Amino acid sequence: MKKELVLKDLEDTKQLAKQVAKLVNPGTVILLYGDLGSGKTTLTKFIAKELGEKPENVSSPTFSIIHEYNTTPPLAHVDLYRLGQNADVFELGLYEYIDRGFFIIIEWAEYISEKDFDNVIKISLKILSNEERMATLEY
Repeated sequence: MKKELVLKDLEDTKQLAKQVAKLVNPGTVILLYGDLGSGKTTLTKFIAKELGEKPENVSSPTFSIIHEYNTTPPLAHVDLYRLGQNADVFELGLYEYIDRGFFIIIEWAEYISEKDFDNVIKISLKILSNEERMATLEY
């Protein structure tokens, strides 16, 4: 299924996060696409909130690559920006997270192949203006 949504403000982003959180199970991989500042980390914060984490505890793992959160199911939040095209899902241990019952959110998913995973939700975020984003959700 494919949906396109205009996110006019943070409230719309929170509503998208609620929809996505309902689709999450252990082993789900959410692939986030979008330019710098398009809202990938913000959306991740709201998804994590829906699953039991305080949004202020969620930050971009740009330098550490992976942050873990004790949501239900547990979340591994991955940022591939620094790795670029050299990102290797095997080296990062992403399959081990899935085996341990985590779901994964991957920012900068264009640096890996979506074919590396079975249960995928793709979300592309495009900047329309300072406040508005176009979200394309595929699952």
